[in-house]
Amino acid sequence: MNLTPVALMEGTMFAKTVFGNEPSKPDYSNIPCAVFCIPPLSVVGLSEEQAIEQAKGDILVYTSTFNPMKNSISGRQEKTLMKLIVSAETDKVIGASMCGPDAAEIMQGIAVALKCGATKAQFDSTVGIHPSSAEEFVTMRSVTRRIAAAGKPKTNL
Repeated sequence: MNLTPVALMEGTMFAKTVFGNEPSKPDYSNIPCAVFCIPPLSVVGLSEEQAIEQAKGDILVYTSTFNPMKNSISGRQEKTLMKLIVSAETDKVIGASMCGPDAAEIMQGIAVALKCGATKAQFDSTVGIHPSSAEEFVTMRSVTRRIAAAGKPKTNL
């Protein structure tokens, strides 16, 4: 991945291996990235398409589209979109994406959760910060769609 923090990780692993006598390899899983545009975009883990290709079982997709409370007060109509990709078999959250204000800041925290192997149940049991957009990631309770494993028909909920 052509990102400065990835280059820093690779340099650190090289230095540990060559100069620190600590054989180390970079871990390229669950690297968050962002596009700093208006509105900002950010992702971590697998996209829905990647999850479908790589999944050994069904995939659960949770989505939310809302107008953040800070926009409600001003009357501004700027929507935020969020998505969680979950392995139905393991309940692990394997991907997340967001389009909206503070996407990069929020996704950095989600990246830590994915790196730790967080499950959807753990997201659900986390108390959200109210009022914030970030709380939406821990209050998405309804499956938007279930995608059957390869070779099986897809079903929408």
